Amino acid sequence: MIISHKHQFILLAPWKCASSTAHATLESYNESPYDRFFHFNTHLNRVIHQHLTLAHLGALPEGKLGYKTATFVRNPYDRAYSGFLQIQRDFRNQPQCVFEQEWIGSLVRTQIAVNMERVIRAGFDFNAWIELLPDYEVFDAARNTSMPLHPAHYWTHLGQEQKVDFVGKVETFESDFRTLCDFVGIECCEIKDANRSTERKGGGGPVKYAPYMSRRSLDRIGDLFAADFEYFGYEAL
Repeated sequence: MIISHKHQFILLAPWKCASSTAHATLESYNESPYDRFFHFNTHLNRVIHQHLTLAHLGALPEGKLGYKTATFVRNPYDRAYSGFLQIQRDFRNQPQCVFEQEWIGSLVRTQIAVNMERVIRAGFDFNAWIELLPDYEVFDAARNTSMPLHPAHYWTHLGQEQKVDFVGKVETFESDFRTLCDFVGIECCEIKDANRSTERKGGGGPVKYAPYMSRRSLDRIGDLFAADFEYFGYEAL
């Protein structure tokens, strides 16, 4: 989450929606007091990270300032596959990270192990993994701090109503980023790519990973993220 008091805007960061690129590009504007890595937040009394939802923002002091709010979303097919890859990266990288308190590290490592166990049980196959993934891991944003795959509308809507002022799309990131800069009144700077997967399978086009998914996987993603398809105008395959 990026907070700019000078320009009075907040950019929320859904998982797997170019949040690292947005942070790298807008770093000079960011005045957020909150660490992007896992930490205990005393306003929420829970462990949080950079991917705070809109509901979480509303419980923070900064959420009551009346600033402009914005975020980026992404088609659910690519988000789902990118989340599958993120779980594997987390398993490789995060156990070696330093946490502010040992109990937070223990929590995160336990969650990562649970997430990775499903990937292993699926034989590192996306189609098998998405079948094993319980609905509650997707829909409950409070249960698993390390699950990178909650519906994107958790960052845009409250009570089925859009509350965020600006919603851009990863598929049209460059043009939407320029529109965002105009909207919040900052100079449009050069985009700095960050955290792109080197394991990327897809080719060009608006949906990169769907061709590698089974019909059952496409249907499951359609069910899990039905609201995202509706709210953001993505076409279900």
